[in-house]
Amino acid sequence: MFRLVKEYKKFGFLLLFLWFCTGCSIGINVDTMLTPPKLSGEQEQIYQALQDTAGTGIRLKYPKSGSYLSAFIIADIDADESDEAIVFYEKNNMTATDGGLRINILDKINNHWQSICDREAEGSEIEKVVISKLGNSEKMNIIVGYSTANQSEKYISVYAYENHYLEQTLKHSYALFDVAQTDKNENPDLILLGAVSASEQAYTAVYCLAQDGRLYHEYKYRFIDHYTDYNQLIYGKLSDGRTALYIDALTGTSNIQTEVLCLEEIQGELQLVNLLQRCGKNTEETVRRSGLSCMDIDHDNIPEIPVQTVFSGYENVAESEQIRQTNWLMMQDNIIFTEYCSYYNANDGYVFLLPESWQEHVTIIKDTTENEIQFCIYDGEWQEDMPVLLRIYIAYDEADRDDHLGNGYQLLHTKGTASCLVKPESNQDLSLTMGDLLLYFQFLD
Repeated sequence: MFRLVKEYKKFGFLLLFLWFCTGCSIGINVDTMLTPPKLSGEQEQIYQALQDTAGTGIRLKYPKSGSYLSAFIIADIDADESDEAIVFYEKNNMTATDGGLRINILDKINNHWQSICDREAEGSEIEKVVISKLGNSEKMNIIVGYSTANQSEKYISVYAYENHYLEQTLKHSYALFDVAQTDKNENPDLILLGAVSASEQAYTAVYCLAQDGRLYHEYKYRFIDHYTDYNQLIYGKLSDGRTALYIDALTGTSNIQTEVLCLEEIQGELQLVNLLQRCGKNTEETVRRSGLSCMDIDHDNIPEIPVQTVFSGYENVAESEQIRQTNWLMMQDNIIFTEYCSYYNANDGYVFLLPESWQEHVTIIKDTTENEIQFCIYDGEWQEDMPVLLRIYIAYDEADRDDHLGNGYQLLHTKGTASCLVKPESNQDLSLTMGDLLLYFQFLD
C-alpha cells in the first residue's frame, strides 16, 4: 500500500508540473493529488476495516477546523468505556456535487476493528466536528458542521450513537456554530448563528438537549439589523454567573457591530434577551471598521467592545489622515461604560491603554521621518513642537533593534523578527516609567 502511495505521489507532482507548464487547467483537483498523511498502526487497522465494508476505491475526508482535524476520530461515543472510531469518506468515482460524503462508525470487537454503522452525510465538506454532552442529557453527541462544495450552504447535524445505530437528532442550516455553557447547567448547549441572506432575518439560537437525549428546547433571538456574515462568537461571565454571548456581525464589506445576548428567565420561561438594549444602547452605537473584534483586553473573563473616535487634534482633518482612538466598552449589571481608551495597532500586534491622566490631554503623531509613533501633550491647539511623552518603534532586524537600544530605547516585547521598542521621555509631568508601561501595553500574540 505504501509503495502505491509513493507512486501516486510521484504521479501527482508530475501532473502538477505539467499543469503549471501549460498555464491552463486540465481538470485536475489538486486536493486529490496530495498524499495523505502516513497512518499510524491503529489508523491503518481502522482504514482496512473500512475498506472491507466500503471497498478500496474511497477517499478520506478531513475536518477543516476545530479540535478534530484527522479523518479518524477516536472517542467513546456510547459510554461503554471503550472507544469507537468515526471516519468520513467518499467514493473515488463520486464527484463533490454528487453528495457522496459518508460517515462510518467502527468498533473494536475481539481486539479487531469492524465497521458497525455507515450512513450518508449531509454535505460535501466537513467544516468542524465536536463531540460533547449537551443540555440536561448525559448522552454523548457527535456534532458535525457540513458545507456544500461551493461553500454556498452549511448544515449542522447532531447524531446520537446507541445500539450500533447512528441516529440524527437535529439538522439545521447555519453560518457559525459552537458548543458552550449558556446557563447554569453542568453541560454545554449548542449555539447556532443563523444563515444570513437578503431574504432571511439573521438570528441566534440556543439548543438545550432534554434529559431523554432526543428533544431539544430552542431559544431563538432574531436580530433587527441585516447582517452579511459573522466575524466571531465569544463569551463572558455576568455577575450572577450566567454566560453572555458576544456576537460580532458584519453589516457590509467594511463595518462590524456587536450583539450581546443572554438566556434569562422571564415569567417562568427562559428567553434569549438583548443585553445592549437592556443597557439603553443600540447595536449601531458599536459600529466600527471590520477587524476590530471584541476581546477580553484585561483578562477578567468579561469581553470589552471596541468602538472608535479620533484622537484630539484630528477632528477637522480629512478622514484618510485621521488617527483613531479605540475605546473599550464594558457591560456590567445593566450598565455599559468606557473602561479603557487606547491606541490599537493591529498591524504591529499591540494595544496601548492610555493612562487616565493622559485622556483628553494627549494626542498621537506618526513621525514618518523616524518611522515611529509619538504620544505628545496637547493643549487644544496643534503645534509643531508639542512635548513628547512616549516613542514607540518596531524594529524588524537585529541591527536596527540594537541601534535603537543604543539610543535610549528599551525592549518591551518580541514576536518573530519584530521587536517593540519604547522610549519614555522623563522630563514631563505626565511621563511614565518603564514599570508603568508594562501595565499599559497588551500584545496580541
